[in-house]
Amino acid sequence: MAFQMPTTRRDQGLAVGCIAAIAGIGLYYQFVWAPKATDLTVLQAHIDTLSAQNDLARQEVAKGTASKLKEEAEQYGRLLVLMRTLVPVANEVPALINQLSTAARRAGLELGGIAAPTIINGDVFDTYKYKLTATGSYHKLSRFLTNMGSLSRIMAPMNVALTPAAPKPSQRQGPNEQLLDVNFEIQTYVAKTSSRAP
Repeated sequence: MAFQMPTTRRDQGLAVGCIAAIAGIGLYYQFVWAPKATDLTVLQAHIDTLSAQNDLARQEVAKGTASKLKEEAEQYGRLLVLMRTLVPVANEVPALINQLSTAARRAGLELGGIAAPTIINGDVFDTYKYKLTATGSYHKLSRFLTNMGSLSRIMAPMNVALTPAAPKPSQRQGPNEQLLDVNFEIQTYVAKTSSRAP
């Protein structure tokens, strides 16, 4: 049986209406429903991911991980305070010289001189190098360097040069004790902050 075109006006109107309805359904599917379905699929995947992360966070909180994270944050805060002590954010030259002379006096030495610093600019911190001289016995010099290592700032002795010193009547010297002249550099660091000019 072959397809026959409708012959009556009413049948022709119904056929055109059916074709228009099928075309409308196709256009709606193509331009409205399919893009929205894709957006809804992506949105549903995002919602599922967030729900899974929230469930995981609830489980971690139930285990006590929140208190652990709080403890870690407090510990990092204490370490940051310590780092700011070791590498301060401002150059404290008078305090540095005072600490060095105190470390020398505790070892029984007098510093001969401290030269102005050489500054090496860096990205995170600046490096300050001071040149120092002192005279004393080997053991007093080693105590001074040990005292300097226990100060509240990072101060690294560098380029230490020891030479025998001529005995001076003003300096007391023990038996079998040779006085040494020491020339060395101390390297310390000053942290950069966003408020400081480059």
